[in-house]
Amino acid sequence: MTTSIRLLAPEVADAIAAGEVIERPASVVKELVENALDSNARRINIAVRGAGRTSIRVSDDGSGIPADELSIAFVRHATSKVVSLSDLSSIASFGFRGEALASIAAVSDVECSSAGAMIRIRAGQMLEQGSGALLPGVTLEVRDLFANVPARLKFLKSDATEVAAIKDVVGAFALLHPHVRFHLTIDARVAVSTTGDGDRRRAIAAVFGAPVAAEVLEIIGMPLNPHELAGFALSSRGPLVASGMVSQPRLSRGSRDGIVLAVNGRPISSRALVYALEECYQGRLERGRHPLAVIDIGIDPELVDVNVHPAKKEVRFRDEGTVFAALQRAVRAALDGSEPFRYRPVESTPAVVAGYVNAQLLIHEAGVALATAEPDAARGVEGAVLRPIGQVGPGYLVAEGPHGLVLVDQHAAHERVLYNRLLERLRSGRGMSQPLLIPQAIDVEPALIAAAADHRADLAKLGLEYEEFGPRSLRITAVPVEMPAGSATAAVQETLAALAENRGDGALEKAAAALACHSAVRFGDILDVAEQRRLLADLESTEESITCPHGRPTRLLVEWQELTRHFRRNY
Repeated sequence: MTTSIRLLAPEVADAIAAGEVIERPASVVKELVENALDSNARRINIAVRGAGRTSIRVSDDGSGIPADELSIAFVRHATSKVVSLSDLSSIASFGFRGEALASIAAVSDVECSSAGAMIRIRAGQMLEQGSGALLPGVTLEVRDLFANVPARLKFLKSDATEVAAIKDVVGAFALLHPHVRFHLTIDARVAVSTTGDGDRRRAIAAVFGAPVAAEVLEIIGMPLNPHELAGFALSSRGPLVASGMVSQPRLSRGSRDGIVLAVNGRPISSRALVYALEECYQGRLERGRHPLAVIDIGIDPELVDVNVHPAKKEVRFRDEGTVFAALQRAVRAALDGSEPFRYRPVESTPAVVAGYVNAQLLIHEAGVALATAEPDAARGVEGAVLRPIGQVGPGYLVAEGPHGLVLVDQHAAHERVLYNRLLERLRSGRGMSQPLLIPQAIDVEPALIAAAADHRADLAKLGLEYEEFGPRSLRITAVPVEMPAGSATAAVQETLAALAENRGDGALEKAAAALACHSAVRFGDILDVAEQRRLLADLESTEESITCPHGRPTRLLVEWQELTRHFRRNY
């Protein structure tokens, strides 16, 4: 069957175009909030009813729309943000396509008031135009969303899911723009309300809650160093920076819902930047846990293309690697100043000066500080050595502490001790290796040969030494002093694989984790009392010792109070 080619009817074309921009009620909220921010609004109120299907009302105190331009504002491709083609290379505003208002009006009943004028449009057709309230900014209400395209309604999720999406949109903007007061109500109930005083920590408290706000670290925006800037063109707007806040390692979530990334204040989706962020937490979080973060990448608009997605969710950087490095540098600097697992005084027990952390609580949410004995002056660290009681099961140490029994995973604990030791050697450049009596040859893939060549000097600092032995082989000549000779082959394979698969400055940390894993005592090895005591002492003097470098817990505390309650003791 043949058909003639013809132009689509305007209402059909508008509905199709609207589908690219307005996918759900949260899309309407996003577009209207962006318009308000572009108008320099300092107060933005959002009222939602019926999960956004019934009505979405957004009002702001921005510069507004002139009365004589109100009708043209709803014409497709009408915008005040872009004039010439060259403007697309340096977009600094949120909206610029001129599609948002037209797309919303094509699939709903819209009433907009600004500068004493009012206009009402339904399904793309003007119904009414005249005078309106003379109020600051713009007030726009969207009613009966998707009423004229019922097929679209079938693709919406439950009311709870759509409301959650709206909260996420408003929450992200509130976190990225703490100088703007956001007030969101859902069916007349307050869902998000920020002060707009510029304090990002208060904004985090409003969105995530006060306990979360107390556990975040500020990222101080810093320019990249000259080496990192090599080949990266900068303009008069200044260097690339990353700013915002990230969570202490003791605070985590089971999903990535708490990660908000942005470029110049515009929320974006970026797998690469999420990966860069989570690389900074390697060895600090249990596997499957994720940090909370609000990070805004400040960059010259000429160096980023925001015009690659209809809904502006994604961006393209001229040099993604440099942005990757900037984010990691800023986040690592913040985490280096943290005290994720250090001991804290407990007010309820003033005679005790320092504490363990309950591993079970810490891993799942915020963590609770408990107390231990007085500082061990001989080692110069807070927290006395745990007294070993014995070894149980396939590889657990049982120890006694002032506030309870402690179960220790011997492999995970030794892994953490050795990992920190290897990182210190990497930083100092003083590797400690043991030559192999008989060098061991291994066959490796070409990618691993390349990784071996690129990282030979760094791996030597970790105590691993080798030489090329043919086009696809290496000969291992020395390993870290703690590593059993029989583990050398598997350790080199895993270490080189970690370097080949990972980029950024977290690759060497993963290599160190692999070496520590193959050097540590195994789960199931029998340790005598002296070895148990030494491992517990080393663990107590090791920073961030609650998890192994792969994120598994090293210990579990059963408090004396818990035992007392269980056995119904009164003392």
